Amino acid sequence: MKTLVTNLRGRCLFDVTMKNKIDGLILVQSEKFDDLSLEKFVKGGLIKIETEDPLKACYKISEIIRGAKKHGEVYVAYNGDDLGGLLAFAAFKEGVDAIFTCFRETSVRLPLPRLDISDSKLKILEVLEDENLTAVEIAERVGVSRAMVYKHLSDLIEMGLVKQSHLLEKYSITKAGRFVII
Repeated sequence: MKTLVTNLRGRCLFDVTMKNKIDGLILVQSEKFDDLSLEKFVKGGLIKIETEDPLKACYKISEIIRGAKKHGEVYVAYNGDDLGGLLAFAAFKEGVDAIFTCFRETSVRLPLPRLDISDSKLKILEVLEDENLTAVEIAERVGVSRAMVYKHLSDLIEMGLVKQSHLLEKYSITKAGRFVII
């Protein structure tokens, strides 16, 4: 089964759906949207994202994608509205089968980006989720050497996922880092 998770409307939605022989359609919207004329062609539904918090919205979108993946291939198509960027990020983070955007009412398939983050870096982000820690504390909790922790922290800071306080040499996760561990 091919499921499309999207915030598209109109011609571009129709284009992606028909060109890719989509079986299921999940429309993700932040406001009321009543025109579900494609429902006669494919199974699907509308999910309204009601939070104003982008992290919570991204978490909800990630849950939707993970649920759809249980049933087969998942495609994501997005436009530039308020949910578009979050849909694109969640698609890339969750490793969907295809990503599309709309350009002048025509769908464009984009190359699949991959988040290049090791398991150790991911563990560091996870331990920083609840509290700020020193490199020594991080090394103890993650189970890697201090030298590797400093290397990983340097990379994570460069990626904008972790920041260092000048007080007490503690590290904390950034808002961008929180998106990675959704």
